[in-house]
Amino acid sequence: MIADASRRLLAAAHELNDLSGKLVEIERQLEPVEDQVNGFIESFVADLWEDHVKHEVKFPPEAVRSALAHQAIDVEIYARYRALKRTRVRLKQRLSDLREIVAAQRSIVSAAKTELEASEGPQPQWSR
Repeated sequence: MIADASRRLLAAAHELNDLSGKLVEIERQLEPVEDQVNGFIESFVADLWEDHVKHEVKFPPEAVRSALAHQAIDVEIYARYRALKRTRVRLKQRLSDLREIVAAQRSIVSAAKTELEASEGPQPQWSR
């Protein structure tokens, strides 16, 4: 039982380490794309405001401004941005799941170890 729980614990810890590295890489890839998308949206909204002020065109509500900006942005950039964000969400969810698995397996190993020590009786201090 201890060996099985230990194997699961090590496998989960290894996957946790791998996914953490992947998340860092996704964050690095996302940063410039996110800056590009946010910059475009800010510029787009500023242009809408300028049209509103200069030409007395109605300034659209926030949801409409956002939708118009997303329609106007380069399709490839926006697709990459959304794909990276979805990947980040999936990685974070899996990391959260793995943390729970690691905690559970750690508890199992600890309880089994305590039970084993209790069944062996008191041990001299030098044997530990």
